[in-house]
Amino acid sequence: MNGDVVIIFCRHKGHGLEARKQLESLGASEDILALTGDVRKEKDVERIVQRCLKQFGGIDILINNAGIAAYKPVEDTSEREWDDIIDTNLKGTFLFIRHVLPVMRKQGSGMIINISSGLGVEGMANFSAYCASKFGLVGLTKVVADETAGSGILVYAVLPGAVNTTLIADTDLDIEPSELMEPEYLAEKIFEAAKGKRKTGALFEVYS
Repeated sequence: MNGDVVIIFCRHKGHGLEARKQLESLGASEDILALTGDVRKEKDVERIVQRCLKQFGGIDILINNAGIAAYKPVEDTSEREWDDIIDTNLKGTFLFIRHVLPVMRKQGSGMIINISSGLGVEGMANFSAYCASKFGLVGLTKVVADETAGSGILVYAVLPGAVNTTLIADTDLDIEPSELMEPEYLAEKIFEAAKGKRKTGALFEVYS
C-alpha cells in the first residue's frame, strides 16, 4: 500500500467489501474505506467527497472507473439502457470531477485518471452507448486538462483493450479468455500513469 489511503466507492456493497479484503492483504486496514453509493446521483458523490475530506483532509488522486455496457444493435438499445450506460460511465465521471476539482485547486495539486477504453477512440458494432460514453470520457479528459493547465493538476485517460472482468463476461463477445487482459496488468499500467510523467491531457493506450 506504500502508505496510501484508498477509498473504494461502488454501487454494490459486496463488491466494495471484496475489493477491500483484497487490499487489506497488502496494507493497513485503517487506511482503506469501502463506501456504497451511486455515481449517477450527485448527492451520493458529494457525500463520499465530504467523507474523504473529513476523515483524511484531502484528495490526491481520483480514478473514475465505474462502467457498464450493453451489447446489441443501436436500434435494439432501449432508452433506459442508453441512459444507464451514459449516466454511469460519463455522467458519474463528470460529477466526481465537478466535486473533486475544487479540492485539488485549493491544494494546488492532484491527479484525475479517467478509465476510458480502446472503444473510446474507435467505434465497434453493437456497443453504441458504451462507445459514446467512452468517446465522451476522452473529450472530457481533454477539456478538464485544458481548464486546469498550469494549476498543478494532471488529467489523464487510460484506454485499455478487453479486460477479463464481468463486463466482458456479460456480453456475447466471442473472445478467448487467453486473449483478455488481466485486471492486475491494467492496474500496473494505471499505477505507471499515476507517476505523472506525461503531459496533462495524455491518453494511455493499454493492450496485452
